[in-house]
This record gives sequence, structure tokens and C-alpha cells, in this order.
Amino acid sequence: MVGYDQHGRQIRVVWFDEFRFDGPGGEGAPPPAPPEPPPPPADIVLRPAWQRHDAEIERDAAAFWRRLGNLPRDVIPERRAKEAVVAAYRDGGIVGMITADVGVLPQVRARLAMLRASVEPELRRSHVGIAAMREARALLEAWSAANPGERLAGIGGIVESPDLLVAQRQPYWPWPRLGVVGFTADGRQIRVSWFRDFRLD
Repeated sequence: MVGYDQHGRQIRVVWFDEFRFDGPGGEGAPPPAPPEPPPPPADIVLRPAWQRHDAEIERDAAAFWRRLGNLPRDVIPERRAKEAVVAAYRDGGIVGMITADVGVLPQVRARLAMLRASVEPELRRSHVGIAAMREARALLEAWSAANPGERLAGIGGIVESPDLLVAQRQPYWPWPRLGVVGFTADGRQIRVSWFRDFRLD
């Protein structure tokens, strides 16, 4: 389900397996996404953080973002750390973070956890981010099932990483079940993955 028409009727889409959007990455189709993401490096520890108010993770996350300098100027690191879902640690320090901004995505009329990922630059091709994203999805889906009153329907995200320029030509990513539902005003993909047991009103 990717949205509604002007009469309130659902719009549903099935993407063809072999279809690819136009875009960078050379001729032909990019390689298909693996059915399951590879594990992170053996020295990476994934720590759950969603709704745990873990002061250590929040402190380490703020320091991580300040060191990388990758937050927008108007974002206070300590405030963003309250939205932590999963922290990836190596040698006692954070090398990857997944946070979630929970709110209604108007086009699908559902409450989603819109995920953001930050990974240490030297580890961006080491599967740390993929492993943390898989853990984040599992945590949020379990939390949604345990807290049905919260009406959390799934996860979503806006594709921004240059490392995903080729992968985003594939409209549906199988292992996180993230499919394109639309685009931002500046052309970035909006992807959504619905939780299996969630039901719309």
C-alpha cells in the first residue's frame, strides 16, 4: 500500500522483480539484494536502545555525532539521542547508530518509525549499518506488537546515502521489505516496510 486517491481508496503496488529505476551505477541492473544481510564484523556489538533511556548510550551517541559532525545544525545531539533504537559498539565506543522519528506519514495515513542511520566512515562497507538496521526493525516490530495502542505500523526512511545510489534503482529491497512509496519534493526516495501483524483502522 503506497497511498490513497482523492476518494480515500487505497493505492496498492507490486513491483516487478527485474525492474530497475533509471539512475547511476552503470549499464544494466545492479546486483540483487541478498535474501538476508550478512553479519557485522565479529568485533561489533549491537546494543538495543529503543525506549530504554540508557544514559550511557545517549552520552556516547551525542559524542559520536559531534565527532563526525553529521547532524544538521539545528539538531541538538542529546535530543536526537533520545530517539536511539540500536547502537553499534566497537572497542567501547559507538561506530554506528540507528534512530527513529515516529510520526504519521501523510500519504499512507499511518504512524511509522522513520529511521536514520549513521556509521563510522571507515566501516560503511562493512555491513555494520545493515546489521544495525535489521536489529532496529526487529526491535520496533516487537515493540509495536507489545504496545498495540501506539499504532506503530512499520518503518520507513528517506534514501540519502551516496552508498545507496545503485541499490535504490531496485524498487523493493527484500530482506528489510522496504519498498518505494513515493519521492520527496527534491527527488529522494521514500521507502516503507509494514509490520506483518499491523492492521490499518
